[in-house]
Amino acid sequence: MWGVIGAVATLTGPYGTYEVMTLPQRALFWALFVGLAIVVGRGTRVALETFMPGRPAWVGDVVHVGTTVPVITLVVLGLVPVMPGAEALVLPSGVSVTGSVLAIVLIVLGFRRAVRIEPTVNGNGEPQPRLVERLPRERRGPILRLSGRDHHVEVVTTQGTVTLRMRLADAIREMEPFEGYSTHRSHWVARQAIERIERESGAKWWVVLRNGDRVPLSRKYRPDLESARVVDTL
Repeated sequence: MWGVIGAVATLTGPYGTYEVMTLPQRALFWALFVGLAIVVGRGTRVALETFMPGRPAWVGDVVHVGTTVPVITLVVLGLVPVMPGAEALVLPSGVSVTGSVLAIVLIVLGFRRAVRIEPTVNGNGEPQPRLVERLPRERRGPILRLSGRDHHVEVVTTQGTVTLRMRLADAIREMEPFEGYSTHRSHWVARQAIERIERESGAKWWVVLRNGDRVPLSRKYRPDLESARVVDTL
C-alpha cells in the first residue's frame, strides 16, 4: 500500500515537487517519505506489542495515528524547504501537510482492515496469524481456540490462555488465512487443533481438542464441519 502511495506521489508530484524536481529526484524524495512512514509504523507496532500486548484494536489505531502523523508531518515540513528548487515553491502550511498525512494514514489503516493481510512469521520463519502479535511473548504458540464473552476473547494457545479485550468476530478475522470453524456463537476452533468429535445423549455434540478441551458444537454450525468432512473423518 505504501509502495502504491509512493509511486502515485512520484508521478503526480504533490507540494510542488512535480514543477521543481525531475522524475528521479521525485522518486528519491518520495521513497524517503515512504521509507520513513514504514519505519515509524513498524516501530509503533513493535512498541504496542511490547508494552500493550492485550490492547483493544482501536487503541492501537489511535496510538498509530497519533505517532505517525506528527512525525511524518515534521519531516515533510523539514525536507520541502531544502529540496532542489525549493526557492521557487510556495511552501505548504503545517495544517495542509497534517491533513494530507492524516488522510494517507487513515487510508492505509482502512485498507489493512478491509483486505486479508498475509500472516506474519515467527522467529523460526514459520507463518502465524496476526492475532498472535497481541499475545504476551510467553503465551505465544499455535492458537487452538477462541471463546467470546461480553467484550472479551479468551485465546487458548499451546502455551497457555490469554484474555483480550476485543470482539470475537475481530479475533476470528485476525486468524485468517488459517483454517478454523465456528462451533457455537461464542466459540471458534482451529482445524489443526481438532482431535475428535464426541456425541452425548440426545443432540449434544462436543469438539474435543488435542489439549483435552471440549468445545460445544451447536446444531447451527454442525453442517459447516460436516461439509468440511471434519465430523465424518474424526
